[in-house]
Amino acid sequence: MSFPAALSLRGRDPGDPAGRPHGHDFTVELLFESTTLVHPGVVVNDDMRTEIQEHVAGRLAYRDLDRLFDRPPTCEAIAEHLATWHRRSARPAGHAQLVAVTVRTGAGDHGEIHLTASAGNST
Repeated sequence: MSFPAALSLRGRDPGDPAGRPHGHDFTVELLFESTTLVHPGVVVNDDMRTEIQEHVAGRLAYRDLDRLFDRPPTCEAIAEHLATWHRRSARPAGHAQLVAVTVRTGAGDHGEIHLTASAGNST
């Protein structure tokens, strides 16, 4: 899924365009794994997908990410936010476990985190 948002990366050299407010289109990928498939043969069902999309749309899309994060809103910070949200707040997937979150920008920036088995689905 994708979403647009604004940010400025604090602490950059004067004149660095990344230090000024600007926008990016972010693409988010959450990777789940399971030994069991949900009919008709998928790991993530429509309810899980909808819950994730609603969180991204309601919390991140069209927002100033500098106001949402207590650290620079890098791709890694966004990935960590999504993993933490899923672990704490999302409806448990039951059979599926979140194992990685990847965030990319249209400008080519990339960040990902991989979760351990114990961190992936503990609620």
